[in-house]
Amino acid sequence: MRPLSLLLVTALSLSVSRAEVRVVGSDLLGPDFTSALAAHSKRNELGLTLKLEGSRAGMEKLESGQADVAVVYFSPNEKLPGAPYVAWPVAYQTAVVVVPTGLPLSQITFEQLNMIYGDIAQSGLKRWRDLGVAGEWAHRNILPNLLGASGGLTYDLFRYTVLAAPALRPTVGVQASMAESMTRILGEEGGLAVLPVLPANQPQLKALLVARGGAEVAFGPTADNLYTGDYPIRLPVYLVFRKEAAKRLQAGLHYLLSEEAVPLWESAQLVPLPLRIRNQQIFDLEVL
Repeated sequence: MRPLSLLLVTALSLSVSRAEVRVVGSDLLGPDFTSALAAHSKRNELGLTLKLEGSRAGMEKLESGQADVAVVYFSPNEKLPGAPYVAWPVAYQTAVVVVPTGLPLSQITFEQLNMIYGDIAQSGLKRWRDLGVAGEWAHRNILPNLLGASGGLTYDLFRYTVLAAPALRPTVGVQASMAESMTRILGEEGGLAVLPVLPANQPQLKALLVARGGAEVAFGPTADNLYTGDYPIRLPVYLVFRKEAAKRLQAGLHYLLSEEAVPLWESAQLVPLPLRIRNQQIFDLEVL
């Protein structure tokens, strides 16, 4: 009986891992996220299906039993779902202040960003020397840029998190694509841009450290600093599911939390949680 029992357990395990897992969530995750998740699911027979109709719609489907996992944003003041749900952060939307590597500046504050980007009556920050920059950059104009809607929530996250009022100065260039923003800041006049992430494989660019106030420590947009909240411009993306369904959903959730899924989150211009935190979450799945 033991070999038969073992075969039965194995068959049941495979059937559970291959059962359909209905994933819903924010439409801001984008088509690259959808296609990458579908390809992985098919390749590994995970049975994941994805429908991105928005965070609110996703939670409604989860609550009504029409979905198994929701990948969603909550507003900063919104209460996270409690029992019978589990809500785990999995990645972060952020806003990164990017400048040419040659600019001798390493950090910036909310107040300075307000004076550069905010539509306020007076601003004393017009040239890089006003930020303490010396040398050949000192007399150049500060040329502010901001990636628009193609950067997901970065456009609004920056305006509503950093700026005292969301209106932008007329001098701010708002670009329709990452490529257009890159062209602006890599041009002869330089400048700075607010982007979802620091573009990969671009040694000509660097991210400035950001501090809320002049007396506070400035931090960079690393996974660790986003997780701890030290980097002040962030909005978590959550995995939400019913605790009672954790075992059934284990294969799909394990993938979404794994190192293998990092390119998936990066395709949506998000920063995944630090590896050690995701590993802890994977361990916690075993005991839910």
